[in-house]
Amino acid sequence: MKCVFFSVFCIIVFIGSAQQGSLRGKVVDSKTGETLPGAIVQIEALKKAAVTDFDGNFSISGLPMDSLKLSISYISYGTKVLNGILLNAKEPLYINIALDPADAQQLNEVVVEVKISKENNTALVLQQKNNASVSDGVSAETIKRTPDRNTSDVLKRVSGASIQDNKFAIVRGLNDRYNAAFLNGAPLPSSESDRKAFAFDVFPSNMLDNLVITKTARPDLPGEFAGGIIDISTKGIPENNFVSVSVGSGYNTITTGQQQLFYKGGNTDWLAFDDGTRALPASIPSYSDFPTSLTKQADLAKQVPVSDWGVYQKQFMPNFSSQVSAGFNLKRKDQEFIGIIASLSYNSTRSFFETERVSYLSGRPNSDTDPLLKDKYFNDATYQTQNLIGMLLNSSIKINAYHSISLKNLYTLNSDDRTIRRIGTTTPNEDNQNIIRSTALWFTQNTILSQQLSGEHYFPNSKLKFQWNAARADVKRQIPNLRRHYYQKLTKISNDPSDTVYKALLSLNNSTSNEYSGIMLWSDLNEKLYSFKGDVSRSFKYNTKLTIEPKLGCFIQNRSRIFDYRQFVYSSLGGAGSSIRFADSLAALDENSIFNSSSMGIIDPQRNIGGFKLVETTQQQSDYTAQSKLTAAYAMMDLRYTEWFRLVTGLRQEQYFQQIQFRDPLYMVNKKTVSIDTVYNDILPSVNFILSPNDKTNLRLSYARTLNRPEFRELAPFIFYDFNTQFSLNGDPKLQRALIDNYDFRTEWFPGAGQLISASLFYKDFTNPIELFQSQNASQISYTNVAKAYNRGFEFEYRFQLGAFYKNDSSLLGKLFDRITLFSNIAIINSQVGEGTGATYSRPLQGQSPYVINAGISYYDLQSGFNLSINYNRIGQRIYIVGNNLFQEIWECPRDVIDFQISRMFFNKKLEIRLNVKDLLAQPLVFVQNYTNAPIRLNDANTTAPFWKQTFGRTIGLQVNFKF
Repeated sequence: MKCVFFSVFCIIVFIGSAQQGSLRGKVVDSKTGETLPGAIVQIEALKKAAVTDFDGNFSISGLPMDSLKLSISYISYGTKVLNGILLNAKEPLYINIALDPADAQQLNEVVVEVKISKENNTALVLQQKNNASVSDGVSAETIKRTPDRNTSDVLKRVSGASIQDNKFAIVRGLNDRYNAAFLNGAPLPSSESDRKAFAFDVFPSNMLDNLVITKTARPDLPGEFAGGIIDISTKGIPENNFVSVSVGSGYNTITTGQQQLFYKGGNTDWLAFDDGTRALPASIPSYSDFPTSLTKQADLAKQVPVSDWGVYQKQFMPNFSSQVSAGFNLKRKDQEFIGIIASLSYNSTRSFFETERVSYLSGRPNSDTDPLLKDKYFNDATYQTQNLIGMLLNSSIKINAYHSISLKNLYTLNSDDRTIRRIGTTTPNEDNQNIIRSTALWFTQNTILSQQLSGEHYFPNSKLKFQWNAARADVKRQIPNLRRHYYQKLTKISNDPSDTVYKALLSLNNSTSNEYSGIMLWSDLNEKLYSFKGDVSRSFKYNTKLTIEPKLGCFIQNRSRIFDYRQFVYSSLGGAGSSIRFADSLAALDENSIFNSSSMGIIDPQRNIGGFKLVETTQQQSDYTAQSKLTAAYAMMDLRYTEWFRLVTGLRQEQYFQQIQFRDPLYMVNKKTVSIDTVYNDILPSVNFILSPNDKTNLRLSYARTLNRPEFRELAPFIFYDFNTQFSLNGDPKLQRALIDNYDFRTEWFPGAGQLISASLFYKDFTNPIELFQSQNASQISYTNVAKAYNRGFEFEYRFQLGAFYKNDSSLLGKLFDRITLFSNIAIINSQVGEGTGATYSRPLQGQSPYVINAGISYYDLQSGFNLSINYNRIGQRIYIVGNNLFQEIWECPRDVIDFQISRMFFNKKLEIRLNVKDLLAQPLVFVQNYTNAPIRLNDANTTAPFWKQTFGRTIGLQVNFKF
């Protein structure tokens, strides 16, 4: 597949042409808003014309920059002529055209003067305005004016959305599990082995056309979401042939040029995948055949190649990014016929951050005056290298105005390579304490292959519309040979903390712990998803006022997952009950030399002194296989009465089967597996009312029932220890699906030129919501159903040009304001969880912030191509992990983020230079633990205690783009 991407890309990368203007738009009925397929849009002076497709869309390219006259006609409708259309060489001009029925205009020609192009809406705002559901989004134009590197950075610009752990989406205060990820309209599986979530940092932002979050349900949308459906649209077919190249570099204030700890990996790490250096050695037997006798484990330790456990130093290199894109559009009779776009991008980012970690012996003090008793205090230094490669190849063929077929392909590789050095103390409240030094060598590799074949068809005789989409997605997540060191020494606080006489804490007599040196693990997740969606619709026009469009459709989705997990530890050979005596001196060797071939097995046969044996510590139920099948059918109706009333309603039926299989707890005795089968059959109604008092205003009211099902991993009863968070995650096979009733009200005003002002109210009622909580064992977390919860909130968004207040003002101030765009969105959210959590006070849902704020200002001069933008983001405090009656909630505190970018175009807008600063304030990320029976009060030492604190640096980037 990678060869196919690269070969096709090389073929078209040399195709280019000079920039010309292009015109796109949609033709609709002025009374009902119904799209008009087959309408003729022509520019007679240039002998260019287009016929609208089944969605009423048209496109004309290769146009001069002169003032144009456009004529639009349709059978039984009056002809409309638009004069004075001015195009922009930088991007297509979008225009909505409304035709009057013949009985209203008696087929007379209506002439309209279009004075300036800014009167016309942009594509994304037009999509939002005409959408039957409440939606918010970000266009490629906005993305280009930010330093956003991947899709997770883009998401936080959307109204009511925020990001957790730098990659997981939270929409309307609902965490990642309540949001569905789609790519070009097709579902994506979970990318994570340990949570129901999709990591949005795997898609480069420069491959996006737009990102839209749909927040209210319809029968033709999947029923499994509550926050939003996040649909990522990759680059579409261009109007004109082009080739573009970009190269960039970045400097981090606390990383670049500083010393970096690293370990020796593979030769292809820079390409975001391991070359096999970290692969599980072929000499290691299967789980069922792994030896249990001491002598065989000792012999195996000698046979298995020993990894390099050493930690070394080098200098941090600057960040680097590059992209090459090309597009080709073959026309037939001045109409789009075959189009291809290909893109190859590469990003390499180096990061360093320090994290202070504190854990406590108890979640509450003994009395109101006693302090919390600390259990452990650590300081982590994380040295991180992230590489991201994205390959895109999209093509389409437009057979005629009524039939088109598209093939879309996306392949991404993403790697995260970390060396974590942890230093701290245990029992830090006593004079005698253990000083700890531990290290993790951690490489994670993610690959995603998405392929989609879709078609759009309109049959003019029967007036039937048929749309279909067949898709597959392959997701792989691998953690090959994660290695952990753990050293300690006993000392007093008064002693010199720089003392380096540490001894490795080793496994004795096959004992198991997460805090041993010599632990190695391999994790491999493979998931495949196949889906098909098809629906047919027809518009019935009863008179000039009433139009009804029924739609029938089906959706089929099959998922399969295989998860393999192996864990081993080098355990001391010898000890109590054995004639072999372990060489205690090995424990004093440093991490670079303790585990080598000379330390394995019997190292001194004459004195019967042993080194290390290889012991498997894989849990009985760690591996699992899973599959699910979702079959859905839906019927809906889109009713329009005149131009001011629209009703979209219907039912969706979803039948869901899920199966997960894992080893029986007594597998080594009976060789049996356990299967958990789940079947659900749900009817999901929805209704959307849209009132449009005028062509610039929408009032929306909607209701829908949706649901949320447990993910495979959440049901699998195996424990995984996360060195980064120090928590062990366990699944629960008894989890139930959640049901959600959603209510929304929204008002929208579209003043023009891609401008928007909107306000929304929403309320969600949950039954059996699923949350992540901390068990009575402070170091273990799991999932649970809560009986009831609700989530309610208010959203406000605006985006407008200051020039709208100075129309026809040719003064210097008027021209200045015409170039300035202000934008902001704010969400105020409140949620409350009912019984079943062990809390003694009312608390919000996990992941919900009381507010989310995005704001910015942009200055753009079309003539010179000069652009300046400042973006601001802040979220309120939110629960990271739910607590219990012993350990209260862990909260993530607010953090202000400001990004800045300035750019300028040269050489007839073919060369662009961008300078940006990401995370200008570089505020720390702080987590605290509430230890009272009262709601959280941040910055109050009487109610909260420090838990984590992570520091970052600022990143300054420079990028050069050239378009042929």
